[in-house]
Amino acid sequence: MNKVDRRSFLKGFTALAGCFAVTASGAFTPAFAMTGDGPLSINTKRFPQGLASGDPQPDAVMLWTRVVPDMPAGDIDLVCQISTDKNFQTVVVEKALRATAQSDFTVRFFVQGLAPDTRYFYRFVANGEVGAHVGRTRTAPAADADRPVRFGFVSCQKYESGFYGAWARLIADDEAAPEDEQLDFVLHLGDFIYEVIRDVPQGVSQTRRISPFPDGSEPWVPDGTIPWWTSGATWAVTVDDYRHLYKTYLTDMNLQAARARFPFVCTWDDHEFTNDAWQSHDTYFRPGKPAQSRKLASNQAWFEFIPAVLTNAPSIADVPTQARDFSPRSVTTTDYGRYDDNYLNTNRDNLQALASLTIYRSLSWGKMLDLVVTDLRSYRSPPVGTKEVQELLGGSGRLAPVRIIKELDAGKTAHDDAPLATLSFEDRSIDNPRKDAPAGTCMGAVQKQWFKETMKGSGATWRIWANSIPAVSMRLNLNKVPSAELEDSYLGIDAWQGFPGELNELMGFLKDNQITNVISCSGDYHTHAAGRLAVDPDAENPEFVAVDFATTSITSGTLFEGAERGVKKDDAFRALVVFESGGKLIENFNNTIMNGVLSGLTASYTGNGWLAGLVATDQASPGLDYIDTKGHGYGLASITNEGATITLVNVGDVKKEPGPEGQGVLRRATFQVADWRDGSSPSLGEVEFEGEPAFPFT
Repeated sequence: MNKVDRRSFLKGFTALAGCFAVTASGAFTPAFAMTGDGPLSINTKRFPQGLASGDPQPDAVMLWTRVVPDMPAGDIDLVCQISTDKNFQTVVVEKALRATAQSDFTVRFFVQGLAPDTRYFYRFVANGEVGAHVGRTRTAPAADADRPVRFGFVSCQKYESGFYGAWARLIADDEAAPEDEQLDFVLHLGDFIYEVIRDVPQGVSQTRRISPFPDGSEPWVPDGTIPWWTSGATWAVTVDDYRHLYKTYLTDMNLQAARARFPFVCTWDDHEFTNDAWQSHDTYFRPGKPAQSRKLASNQAWFEFIPAVLTNAPSIADVPTQARDFSPRSVTTTDYGRYDDNYLNTNRDNLQALASLTIYRSLSWGKMLDLVVTDLRSYRSPPVGTKEVQELLGGSGRLAPVRIIKELDAGKTAHDDAPLATLSFEDRSIDNPRKDAPAGTCMGAVQKQWFKETMKGSGATWRIWANSIPAVSMRLNLNKVPSAELEDSYLGIDAWQGFPGELNELMGFLKDNQITNVISCSGDYHTHAAGRLAVDPDAENPEFVAVDFATTSITSGTLFEGAERGVKKDDAFRALVVFESGGKLIENFNNTIMNGVLSGLTASYTGNGWLAGLVATDQASPGLDYIDTKGHGYGLASITNEGATITLVNVGDVKKEPGPEGQGVLRRATFQVADWRDGSSPSLGEVEFEGEPAFPFT
């Protein structure tokens, strides 16, 4: 691990308003003059968004809070105390801080000189008042430590879609666990906020409402082009809009309690900026439009509300860190220009917006685990599913034929640099819009090189890839539908399935360099899924080199709900999604995706799971071993030298506010991933269930 230049770090870090750094100097008697002589009182209005910690290191951690001043425009002084006991009898750090309007009264406080693998408690005090929670964090083990590591991983928590009962369940279970079995940290894989409000599908009641934006876009008026949008929906435009979202989300007491209990490691997905984001471009209207000012605003708000160590953060194996704190830039929204050979748009405002904040980075937990955190939105190439391509495919969002997507993604490199001039589908043809374009990229050239070097240089037993989007195959093998003349299709192309060439390249790099024990933890698709990643999933005998566990959403609408809503009762595709048996609806979508369309049709028309199993195939979604498309929840990981235990927890419906005990658990699916450094192929083992399995695993 690289040593940080402490002097240059402190100089750069404290230059930004609301950011502070200090080195612990041992236990001492608290300076009560800084916090008030009398007893401290709880005032949630003083600290309405709670507190948090992030990116723990062996000797350091980032702390965070937001404090409200008595005067709206005035500064406010506060104190942070860090202790080895929750009663603050042994205070090891006490630091005076100041919150200002420049950072919306958020405070980031980087504490160094702490002991490794140690539980610390912290609090912020202003005017003799504290918030509702005492903060609790834990430093990472020392570099030579070799102990098990446990963490949770979560994704997609749209405030207006439900209550945060999954957070309550995660906390309750952790509190009930023995001290040495509690989580070391929580990995948040993105969609911490959703940039749009009042966008709840018709027929789905809004569980909670967010008050109007300070600025915001004009409300959406349906025009027939985007049938799934809700009339009156509006999205964030300015930094105050994005701040409004974080402040609202963080008033939820279950989310506050989670951030107070666990150190978080966060990346983002699309909704921290804009739906289906790529570079600084939005996608609300095909083909969308540049949104550099919004990207800059979203970057600033993320940095203000998410505690993360970026500038001069330690790295793995002397690989230079690329992460950088937010820095203000002069940006306007202008039309995009040319793309370079790596598909990065060279528009000056695009480059400035992206450069304002860099979040991909790495962290280590002793010899056991290296965590590689990626940003899969800021540098990706334009999506291949343009309006022109959609029209070629008949305008159906369900159809993303593997053949067409692969051709488009490969660009001018297709067929050994001889791409097709024309793309044909059914009775339609278009000129190939990507025949002269670079190959698609999800990471971008600089991040991809950093990712490869970091993976190759990692000496830990396990490498965890914080991968915001699923990499495991999720397809519909529609070519098996009798007499329909359909093609195998990806189930969506906003995740890695829209960039199959680069994913194959990364998996080939792992194989060629004999990099084993790689586990991807992913989110975004609002479904639990687990499977193996191949160098080429479409090879006759795929060679698997890594595994991927996708966690479902905390609240956001599930993959099953979206599929069911998209097929009417007379739609031929409905049988693949759901069927009626014994007077109740059976969720068939899991079966169709994993075991194939013939299995889905057989189950639907016979109601017999055994018969459906007879026609199941493991080539429908190559490498996919498990999928649970309906329900909300999170993932849990326990990492040891012998293997990794991964549990996907489904808490069911989240439309009702949970009680003090938290959300009930519908099912837990647990997998045992054995160490495969001996040259064996990665395997998930047999899934073990607690609670009733979903169809077809019953």
